[in-house]
Amino acid sequence: MDPQTVIAMIGAAALVLGAVLTFFATRGKTKTDAKTALDARIDKRVSEQLEGAWTEITTLKADVATLTEKDRLKSSAFARILRAIARQWPSDHGPDLDPSDIALIEDTIPPTWLRKHHPRPEGDSTS
Repeated sequence: MDPQTVIAMIGAAALVLGAVLTFFATRGKTKTDAKTALDARIDKRVSEQLEGAWTEITTLKADVATLTEKDRLKSSAFARILRAIARQWPSDHGPDLDPSDIALIEDTIPPTWLRKHHPRPEGDSTS
């Protein structure tokens, strides 16, 4: 073998050895970088889901507050109606109830409890 071939082989071996060393040296860093990137993607997804959940919770809190206020209004209307009936029952014409109170509780009265409008036969004086 002539000196040029030996030098070329040594150079090629040095390049191969350098490539192998570079591969093994950066392999751990590449895995760490990949894990860090994966962790960042997971953190981003969890943050988005958490933000969406808090938004939904906030919306549900507002809905509950609205329902609580409606319930408070209905309870107050029931109380006013019952007090009015108790105060006015002995009168000849019956209780004088506030139509707005009746409207608040109208959806809580079962339909079977409502009187159907039936024309009275002539001469029937029952109330």
